[in-house]
Amino acid sequence: MAKEVLTNEIEQEVEAVPVISSEENEQKDTPAQETESVVTDAPESKTKVKRAPRKTVEKEAVVIEEVEEQEKTEEVEEAVSSEIEEEAVEENEDKSKKKSKKMKEKEKKQVAEKKEKLKKKKAAVAKRKEKAKDKKKEKAKKAKLKAKAKKKDKAKKAKDKAKAKKIAKKKAKRTKAKKNKKK
Repeated sequence: MAKEVLTNEIEQEVEAVPVISSEENEQKDTPAQETESVVTDAPESKTKVKRAPRKTVEKEAVVIEEVEEQEKTEEVEEAVSSEIEEEAVEENEDKSKKKSKKMKEKEKKQVAEKKEKLKKKKAAVAKRKEKAKDKKKEKAKKAKLKAKAKKKDKAKKAKDKAKAKKIAKKKAKRTKAKKNKKK
């Protein structure tokens, strides 16, 4: 698109340049020929040939130089514009590649971050579960210890009761024996 616009502008400039008609070219050539003929014919005829005014000749030369310069600048502009377009296309391709690379890298980073977050969550959940297990184990241990302590206590009480019964029996026997002795 840009290339077409540039070429159109260049074509318009070329068309806008004043074109020297063939008559003007003939006028340029004729004064030179007349001067030559004057030089050769001057001694014979002594007639003066009208020359084109110097200013117009100089203007025409300037116009021709300008046209040549414009053509050169147009060629340079075309070359530069084509180089610029190529560079722009390459830059755009590079940018698109870089963007796609950046996007891929961003996506990779996001995926990595998500994975990391999931790992952290799993680790946190695992820690909680571990803590809960530890608490349950401790509770069970305490419950076992309590149960053991109760059993021991019960056994002790039963032993004490049995001892107390034995003692009471023995005492009762003694007292009976004493009573029997008295009688």
